[in-house]
Amino acid sequence: MRCMLMAMKLVLPFIRTPLTAVAAVATFTLALSPASYAQMSAVPPAAPNDRVIVLGILAAEFSLQNGDLPTAASTYYEVAKRSKDAKVTERAVELLLRLRRLDDAREITGLWLEADSTAVRPLQIMLALAISAQDEPRAVDAARRIAALPDATRATAMMDAARQLAQHRDRDAAVKLATVFTEQLPTAPESFYALAAASTGTTNARINEAMLAIDRALALRPNWPQAIALKSRLFLARFAASKGAVAADRDAAISTLTAAIAVNPEARELRVLLARTQFDLEQFAPARTLFSALAEEGKDDAEEMSLAATLSAYQGKDFDTAEREFLDAIAAERGDPGAVRYYLGRISENRKRWVEAAERFARVPRGERYWESQLRIANAFAQDKRMLQAVSFLRALQPSNAMERSTRAQAESSLWREAGEHVKAFEALDAAITVDAEDPDLLYESAMLAERIERMDEAEKRLRRVIALQPERAHAYNALGYSLADRNIQLDEARTLIEKAHQLAPDDAAILDSMGWIAYRQHRLSDAEKFLRQAFEKFADGEIAAHLGEVLWAQGRHDDARTIWQTQLKTQPDSDILKKTIAKFDK
Repeated sequence: MRCMLMAMKLVLPFIRTPLTAVAAVATFTLALSPASYAQMSAVPPAAPNDRVIVLGILAAEFSLQNGDLPTAASTYYEVAKRSKDAKVTERAVELLLRLRRLDDAREITGLWLEADSTAVRPLQIMLALAISAQDEPRAVDAARRIAALPDATRATAMMDAARQLAQHRDRDAAVKLATVFTEQLPTAPESFYALAAASTGTTNARINEAMLAIDRALALRPNWPQAIALKSRLFLARFAASKGAVAADRDAAISTLTAAIAVNPEARELRVLLARTQFDLEQFAPARTLFSALAEEGKDDAEEMSLAATLSAYQGKDFDTAEREFLDAIAAERGDPGAVRYYLGRISENRKRWVEAAERFARVPRGERYWESQLRIANAFAQDKRMLQAVSFLRALQPSNAMERSTRAQAESSLWREAGEHVKAFEALDAAITVDAEDPDLLYESAMLAERIERMDEAEKRLRRVIALQPERAHAYNALGYSLADRNIQLDEARTLIEKAHQLAPDDAAILDSMGWIAYRQHRLSDAEKFLRQAFEKFADGEIAAHLGEVLWAQGRHDDARTIWQTQLKTQPDSDILKKTIAKFDK
């Protein structure tokens, strides 16, 4: 103990911050590959024979053991500058990053590189810090140093850099950094992998550019699993960007993986990715087959693969198989019990076994799925014709935050609405608004109900508040604009509101319907027909059919109107608005 006190006394001149106990600190994370640092109790040796350095390290570790991270970091910062030892600088950078002392971490990272010019980790940190600070010259320097690493370590460092570039917020800057690799190492497949990752990022931008780069990487290294995986994801991203219109991209995402697996059946990561891709594309039967095969291999992820196979059965509506396997998982204590019991409850819901569903949801332990399960218990009671018990159950719940208060109110309102009790549905939301007056979801839903119960002033006031709170919420503009247009009042404002909604969501069928309806109200019949036909093509709905037929009728095209109405009525025989429109015009 006396030695430790002496060490602390000797090192005090190098400590910037006062000695304080810190119970917890925020962990600073950057876009780096996972790396395992030394345990906090491990004291790295100092290369120089300097008593003050040794005692400084001891004092810093003593501070760590007492939970005083700021003091430990400051001590290591000073000791690293004095020693310039690779192990000491590494330790100092670790602690400085955890405290978000980025400028100091950058300084000591430079010393770390001076101490060990071939080390990969300081270059990774140097690149991450430069990207974070948007310091292009330093980032370019780091990329050049990574490209100049020895063959034994360069490929891994470049793949780590690719992950960082994918997370860069500026795609142009990311591509510029990746170009350092392609220029210095034009025959390295990792160079073009990095360019592909930099081009598309995490937002699926520049997909075609990324595809060209990943094809170049595969030309340099055929059947490279990481590149195959990225290419498959690019096909999926392009499929999603087309909103499912280009089915060839969906098929190519699967065939790219399948072909690579045929060449290299041992590429397990590709088989896992194929199973997950099939699941995401709702190809549940082949996904289950592959997940089951992966589980049978007995690897570390066998339990995860087994549960994924069961979930595939559930999503594919093979409820007998899913129920049996979920019950087996509970008996064997496999997997997350909350998730397993939750899905058992969902199976009972799908089979309309409401008493059993309530019992199963009641067994979901506290955790991620607990609150939703509680709300589903109430729904099960209501579906079982026990409405009062359902409402009482909901009102007895104790929400712990605003989100839970909101969802509880929405759940009660939904139950009343399904029962046809619209006033009570409105009152359930209104009561919640007295506590969470600025909750935009509660305001929006209560506005829709206020309109239904003909409290138009209240509906308008709430929708205007939603727009103030969420100026990018397209459906709030649309709801208010349509309400005005439908009542044939304030048509100029209604048009402005609906056009704003259309600007925010140009492909939304409900908003296109409103665009047509305001055009009709303003006697712009050609525009009205154009927008309503677009809306009807996207979503063949009774209300849109009623509006389109009315516009055609106003143009004197009565037979066309009748055809639209009667065709849709066969699909939606219970559409009240369609029936009322037909009765109004086709007498």
